[in-house]
Amino acid sequence: MKKQLLFLAVTFMASFQFTQAQCSRSGSFVQSDPMYSISGDANITFTTSGDKDVIFESNFATVQGADLRVYISKTDDIATPGSDAIQISGQLENDAGGFGGPGTAPITGMMTFSIPPSTTLADFDFIVIQCIAINERWGHVALGANTGADCASLSINENTLNSLALYPNPSKGNVTLQSSTNEDAQISVYNMLGKQVYKTVQSLNSDIDLNNLKTGIYLVRIEAEGKQTTKRLIIE
Repeated sequence: MKKQLLFLAVTFMASFQFTQAQCSRSGSFVQSDPMYSISGDANITFTTSGDKDVIFESNFATVQGADLRVYISKTDDIATPGSDAIQISGQLENDAGGFGGPGTAPITGMMTFSIPPSTTLADFDFIVIQCIAINERWGHVALGANTGADCASLSINENTLNSLALYPNPSKGNVTLQSSTNEDAQISVYNMLGKQVYKTVQSLNSDIDLNNLKTGIYLVRIEAEGKQTTKRLIIE
């Protein structure tokens, strides 16, 4: 009876998630080494409720590893310069709660990881599982094209301010915006945990004072004229 109820609950959640989905990019895991036995499908999905998640499908499986973490990245290797990788998970564990070592059960099943609210589907092209203990890529997913009935209305790829410059980067705290237009924009800054740490409305050609922010990596989202873009900023 319990198994039947669990099956119905999982089925309902999967159905709800599907009906809420607006736009997704998906792909299948590729293992870096056969010994990792990684397989299954994953996607990045935006929902009508505003959720932005990385989802491992129910067919996902891999062997245990020492301190496995999930990232979204512009490249298939987070160590590659320009990957702009963002960690989106804690340490992965199996159903028994074990980590690594001989005889531990594999990691399997559906998992969901939230991503920063400033992220768009065009920002990253790969989902990567990295073994932190040995600094090695466990496996990755190359994300395909946008799919979903509402992708066009979201205009995820088109609603960007590609000509906008943000400099200096890295910065000591004073940052300059430079654009071909002088329109006012909403500027929001998020830390790597997805928390908004700064927000203002000002011209696209102006200076931003971020001296109150701590040293670290931030995502700067700029929205103007119904368009948006996200820039990565390093504060030294």
